Amino acid sequence: MASAAKDRVQTGIPGLDSMIGGGFERGSAVVVAGDAGSGKTTFAMQFLHYGAKKLGECGLYITFEEQKESLFAHMEKFGLNFDELEKKGLVHVLEYPPHEVDRFVSEGGVIEDMIKDGNIKRVVVDSITSLVLLHENEYKRRQSFLMTLEALKKWGCTSLLTSEARTVGGEVRSRFGIDYLADGMLAIHAVRRVDERDLAFEILKLRGIAHERKMCPLKITEKGVMLFPGQPVFTGTK
Repeated sequence: MASAAKDRVQTGIPGLDSMIGGGFERGSAVVVAGDAGSGKTTFAMQFLHYGAKKLGECGLYITFEEQKESLFAHMEKFGLNFDELEKKGLVHVLEYPPHEVDRFVSEGGVIEDMIKDGNIKRVVVDSITSLVLLHENEYKRRQSFLMTLEALKKWGCTSLLTSEARTVGGEVRSRFGIDYLADGMLAIHAVRRVDERDLAFEILKLRGIAHERKMCPLKITEKGVMLFPGQPVFTGTK
């Protein structure tokens, strides 16, 4: 496991920062992949909330799926008050309905101005799957994802991009296999146990960071996503 490093961005997700030497590298773009209901959106929103609430770092949530009102109400159940942060100008939201996803690409300059004017430091894109689904072939999907990453780098923000998962050789990957273009890849694994699912978290890649390489349990609690480094995963699975 890495020792603490300078200029890291603390995630605020219990258990994660100790696994990555204190936080993400500033300005990096990291994919969080998992199945529906695995907690990837909650994971990303905790990252945004912690930066705004605890560190005063403004955040931007870009959604192609869930409406703001629904998301904020869901986060409130975990004690994450995004309404308050939005009123204070610490969190901004951009909504792109499914039929307007392509507008995100054309509005890059507008978003850049918004980030500069709002001094935004953290960005969540939920989900990158909806964006790349605009394109029918692999080349155009890769180019769309690469353009998004380049924009995030240009904006100078530390970003989390959620993605639907696919399993390749027993390992979780983003749905279209374009995660290798990002600076990091985090995976949420799920194993069904009769009438419930056990979740586990794994860091598949983080460029420039010596990180924990073992999977650990992930639990969705009343306070949100929590990781438990060093504990065994999927014990007693049937």
